[in-house]
Amino acid sequence: MSALHRTLSRRWFEEVWNDRRTEAIDELMSPDGIGHMESGDFEGPGPFKEIRDQFLAAFPDLRIEIEDVVADGDDVVVRWRASGTHTGDGFGFEPSRRPVSFRGMTWHRYKDGVLVEGWDGWNQDGLFRSLEPGPAGVGDPEVVRRRSELAGRIREIRAEVLGESGGPEMARRLGLPARTWYNYETGVTVPAEVLLGFLEETGVEPHWLFSGEGPRYRRTPEAAGPSPIELLRIGLEKLESEDRDAERDDPDSAPLT
Repeated sequence: MSALHRTLSRRWFEEVWNDRRTEAIDELMSPDGIGHMESGDFEGPGPFKEIRDQFLAAFPDLRIEIEDVVADGDDVVVRWRASGTHTGDGFGFEPSRRPVSFRGMTWHRYKDGVLVEGWDGWNQDGLFRSLEPGPAGVGDPEVVRRRSELAGRIREIRAEVLGESGGPEMARRLGLPARTWYNYETGVTVPAEVLLGFLEETGVEPHWLFSGEGPRYRRTPEAAGPSPIELLRIGLEKLESEDRDAERDDPDSAPLT
């Protein structure tokens, strides 16, 4: 069976990714298949198609090269290298025209000839940061640290409210593609309207979300202090101010033309 499963994993990368055969996803993946990514889990071919479509929208020329394959029974591990050019607007980023190249490993598990579970391991956060405006996505370390901490608290609350695999459900409630929501959980700047929706859905205390201090959840709607919207506005203004200060201090941060 190992030889068959090696062939199926090679088909996954060649047909699903390189040949852009959407129907191959349904052919190779179980309807109940589960995927585990650095940004969260998903279930079924539908959410995976959304993720793949976002990648291909951002990198229309994306190609994945298989560097090695190891198989043992129902399990297959693939070491791969991806490359492309950021000329599309997938993930909510303006095209930077930057070439990208990154390596990763994928573990596939098969049952009855179909993919039932998979694990991806690669530097997804680093890729998304490289797409942000500025010289190769490099920003002020303090701003990057605070965004990373905010993303970590967003993930923490989402997991508490909807479970470890609740990313797609949160995306549905906020009217977002699952891939876009996972971007926000990895440190991509979250739009104000999305943060407001997240506050409404979870009841998280805005002060805790931005600072990590105080109670996590709002106890009563009449609690004293600034309103959630006011606290959110304060937090966003602080982040924007730090970004502007970082740009003024960096002579190389002029936008690409």
